Amino acid sequence: MSAAKLEKKIWTLEQRLREEFRVELQRALGQCLTRVQHLETEVLLLRGEKPRRTPGGQGAQEQVSVDVGDAELPGGIAEKPVADVVPVGQPAGSAWSEFAPKWEGPKDPEDECVAWVPLEPVAFLESTWNLVLVMGFTDAGWLDIIIACLLLIVSGGLQIAFSIILLSPDFLGEPFENHIQNVEKWRVGVAHDYRHMDLAQTSLDVSLIVSTSQATLLDEIDTFLGLLKPFNVSLGILLCMLCILMWCLYLCNEFRAIGLSLEAVLQIPRRAYTTFDHGRFATISYLRFALYCLARITRGVIAGLLLYAGILWLANTTSITDLMLNAVALGAVLDVDEMFFAALMPKKIQIKIQDLEAIKINYTRRRSQIEAVLLLLIMCGLMLWPWFYLVEPLANHMLEVNATLCGGNQDFVVGINSNQGITIGRETTNFGADRNVSLIEIAVRDLAFRGDDSLSSNYVLISQVARDFEIKRTELMSAAAARIMHCTDFDQYYIHGQPNAGNYEPYWWNTAPGLGFPQESTCQDMKEHCDDENGELLRLSCGITCGCAEAGTNPWFRVQERGCSSNCLGEMRHAIGDQSCTDVTTGSTAWKAFWEEYPHIVSSFMGEQNQSKIGQLEEVRAHMLSHGCSALSNTSYEVEELTQRDFCSGHSQLWAPLSTLCPATCCQGKAGDFCPTICACEASGTDNDQGLMGSIDAGDPVFGEVTSCRAAARKNLCGTQPIVQQHCELSCACEVLLKD
Repeated sequence: MSAAKLEKKIWTLEQRLREEFRVELQRALGQCLTRVQHLETEVLLLRGEKPRRTPGGQGAQEQVSVDVGDAELPGGIAEKPVADVVPVGQPAGSAWSEFAPKWEGPKDPEDECVAWVPLEPVAFLESTWNLVLVMGFTDAGWLDIIIACLLLIVSGGLQIAFSIILLSPDFLGEPFENHIQNVEKWRVGVAHDYRHMDLAQTSLDVSLIVSTSQATLLDEIDTFLGLLKPFNVSLGILLCMLCILMWCLYLCNEFRAIGLSLEAVLQIPRRAYTTFDHGRFATISYLRFALYCLARITRGVIAGLLLYAGILWLANTTSITDLMLNAVALGAVLDVDEMFFAALMPKKIQIKIQDLEAIKINYTRRRSQIEAVLLLLIMCGLMLWPWFYLVEPLANHMLEVNATLCGGNQDFVVGINSNQGITIGRETTNFGADRNVSLIEIAVRDLAFRGDDSLSSNYVLISQVARDFEIKRTELMSAAAARIMHCTDFDQYYIHGQPNAGNYEPYWWNTAPGLGFPQESTCQDMKEHCDDENGELLRLSCGITCGCAEAGTNPWFRVQERGCSSNCLGEMRHAIGDQSCTDVTTGSTAWKAFWEEYPHIVSSFMGEQNQSKIGQLEEVRAHMLSHGCSALSNTSYEVEELTQRDFCSGHSQLWAPLSTLCPATCCQGKAGDFCPTICACEASGTDNDQGLMGSIDAGDPVFGEVTSCRAAARKNLCGTQPIVQQHCELSCACEVLLKD
């Protein structure tokens, strides 16, 4: 309320209080004068004197004039004179009888409390709906009256229009349960498309990023259903119910005001004409009364529509940031009539409505209690209905949509093989918060945030031109293995600080993160993964530790296409050439390790899922573990069943030749890259290296560098030293081959 309006109300109240005080004071003084006159009469009678009579019947009955001060009314309005108050004379009888004490018995204070009924003043709000009360008493021009009537119609029409819009399906939107079918179509049709996989090899979360509507929907659901600590209550549901409660309280206050205003108008006597003076109704005409009741009922219908529409709107709001805004917007719609009144109502009519005096109505104790109980029951009903029929089903639908979007197996992508007409799938990296950062993420972060403008990185093999980039991107592991100049472990260069001549940083620094090891890990720390199928980069960077140059190691993946450098494999061939032509035993660690993994590795590589075929592989494994290298001489086991590759010759992508473990079986009478040289000799006899070394005198210069029969044969000792001929029959017989 503005300061001017408040000042005017205070001034009006002051004048009314002055009038009421003057009337009450005149009445009280009149009674006092009457009693004084009676007392004077009694005194004169006791003294035997004749009472004096006031001429002209005055005395106690004369007018009592009281001056309580004059004040000029605002706007030059003259103060209305107050009628004289003439006290009513006492009934006939003894003068003393009036003043004699009378015993009326004890009074019960509760009777006085029960008899006293509080009055509730009902004020007329500053609204366009109250125009019908003051129409004809405003002293306003015809243009003001037309504008005021138009404002009443427009404000009511706007509120009705808002109610209709709020209830329209286009505004409320489709029911939330319709999202269930939509997200299911998205999940099965888009989410797991292999084309949406990101650099970190994750699938579903990237699909959400490229699918904006699904990502927004999921974010709203997660925020709405998020728990409010420490109460473990859904934040969105709690806020939604609080907003609905506020809206119901707002409308409950409106309905209560409508009912009280109708009851207040009912207190005014109804006549053919309206009597209105200084903001007070003495009487109200039947027509004006009917129009006002119609206006209040219309207002009640609009409030009911807004109540229903507002609850539906709030209960269908899935964004917690929009809930409070929507609740405030609903309040603005309800106050349209008051905003029209304050902003556009002509001043003459506005002042007259503001001057309407409140009408008091009776409020008994029983009525207050009944009304409080009814209001409480109504509020409970208004809260239970949206909870059971709107909010709780909405939360359940949100959970179902969330489960459809993110439930089940997320970590896979699929594609169509158009040539075969089948669906192909692969597993992807979990996008969980606790996952390790992917190798490519580490590389991009290192290159993007180095702090300088140089395009160099320990993790990225930089290509200067686009063509080189494409070549490097699709280059096979065998090409990289062929470029390694030395068979060594790269940790000697980058951990232990030895100088190197090659650009091997990207290979080494990508090795440990790719296997989930700390960046400063050594080859020895990662040795346990040398036999893994995905350990290509480890075998390339740690060729010595992984046994790529060692004869007699586990043959699985010790090939160039699986990371063993060509130089390391060359050293392996050289080492095997100096070995004896002797097979390993069935208890050999390398032999058992190879055949234990055989069914799984071969069936996975070939994509074989036929259990009967896999069973045959397991039978081969059992036979090989029990019979050893000699089983390879059996034509039934000479060739691998699925790949149709000879075990002894090896497989370029899976295993090194088994001749490294079984030279006697695979290489006897043959010459090969992975066969001991001695095996090519078909002569009979054997070599006894231990017997030879035991027969040599320590310090004999002739045998200074001899460690085996083959070494003695290479030094031409077979013809000059009988002891060599005695213990090295095979080497001496194949002396020519050994020299070659």
